[in-house]
Amino acid sequence: DTLLDRAQVQPGQSLLDIGFGWGGLSLHAARKYGCKVTGITLSVEQKALAEERVEKAGLGHLITFEVVDYRVFARRKENQGRFDRVISCEMIEAVGHSHLGEFYWAVEQVLSIDGILVMEAITTPEARYETFLRSTDFINTIIFPGSCCPSLHALVDASYQWSTLTLEHIDNIGLHYAATLEEWRRRFNRNEKYVRKLGFDDVFMRVWNYYLTYCEAGFRSQTINCLILVFSRQGCNALVPLCETRSVTQQPAMSDDEVQNWLQDA
Repeated sequence: DTLLDRAQVQPGQSLLDIGFGWGGLSLHAARKYGCKVTGITLSVEQKALAEERVEKAGLGHLITFEVVDYRVFARRKENQGRFDRVISCEMIEAVGHSHLGEFYWAVEQVLSIDGILVMEAITTPEARYETFLRSTDFINTIIFPGSCCPSLHALVDASYQWSTLTLEHIDNIGLHYAATLEEWRRRFNRNEKYVRKLGFDDVFMRVWNYYLTYCEAGFRSQTINCLILVFSRQGCNALVPLCETRSVTQQPAMSDDEVQNWLQDA
C-alpha cells in the first residue's frame, strides 16, 4: 500500500508498472483502486506467471503485461503522456549508473502533465558510492550480476539532467527492510524440508542464508538503504504536499497587551 499511497492513486486512473516482477503490485492497484494497469518487463517467465495470477484474480480487463524495454515503450507515440501514475519497485538497480538518465527521460515521455512517479530503490550512501562503482561484491557478481545500487544524489542528478521531474518526498525504510530480511530467513530455515523437496541442495541453502544475512547486515548498518522516492513536475496539481504536519506548530496569537509591549520594544 505504501507505494500506491505515496503516488496518491485515485480510482480508475491509468498506471504503468515498470518492472512488475511477479505482478503483485499491479494486481493490488487494480483490485483496490480499479486502476487500468500496464506492466512492462524483460522477463518472459515473470510475465507468464503474472498473467496466470491476473487470470485467476479475474482482473484481465484491467491489467495488461508486455515484454518490452521501457525505452522502446516510451518512444511509441500512443504512450506519450498516457499514464496518470508510474510505479517502479526495485527495478532501477538493474538499469546501471550510466543509464539512469534514460530511465527518467522515458518516465517523462509517458507521464501525464499532472502525473506522479513513485519508485522504490536500494541505494548506496554517497560517502562510498564512487568506491562502489569501481568495485564488485557478492550481490553484483553472484545474485544480480551487473546490478548497481545508485546513490540518492545520482538519482536526483539524473532526473535533473534528463527530465523536468523534481524530487518531492523521501521515505527511508532500510531498517524496516532489515527486520523483513530477518523474518524471511527465519521462515526459509523453518521450511528447510519443503525447500529440499523442491530440489535445492546444501550449496543453495548456504548461499541463500548468506544472501539474506548479507543484505540484513547491510540495511542494519546502513551500508545500503531502501528509499521510496516521489517525483513530479513543478506545479503538479495532483500532488498533495507530503509533509509531516505533526512537526508544524502554530503559535497562538498575541494578546493586545503583548502587541503593545512588542510595539514599544520595537
